[in-house]
Amino acid sequence: MRCSFIIVLAAAITLSAVPAAAAKPKRCFSVPEIAAEREIRHGIYLREAALRCNGLYTKGSYEMWQKFESANGPKFKTANDKRKKAWQREFPDDWQHKINHADGRLVTYARNLPRTQGFCDNIEEMLQEVTQRGYGGFSAQAKMLQNEVIADYKVCQ
Repeated sequence: MRCSFIIVLAAAITLSAVPAAAAKPKRCFSVPEIAAEREIRHGIYLREAALRCNGLYTKGSYEMWQKFESANGPKFKTANDKRKKAWQREFPDDWQHKINHADGRLVTYARNLPRTQGFCDNIEEMLQEVTQRGYGGFSAQAKMLQNEVIADYKVCQ
């Protein structure tokens, strides 16, 4: 009797610790998830480019990015949370590996673009634009510049 009570108690504790069942994969990303993916990717790209251009071609580009990122931290967190949830749903077994691969691909791309005065001038213009227009301007910029997201992921209809 006492042994069965312990087994029932252990089972109850184990079952209460099991997270709710994960959502089934949709095999597509919703429009808000696509927007979040674009924003995070564009942020990674601008961060890397600002860091590469900082000092040599553009004075203070990385600081400009950091200031923008700090000012919009909650919005970036919301976008990142939405993105993470979509990846977890679509790739339940290895979402972390897949998201790291996608981010790494973008960082590698950004780091291998030729660093020229023209490239850095363009990055500085983008940073100035998002500084002036805020997160809405950043989101619009991300939509315009990072359209490969819809080539990578099907948009839910």
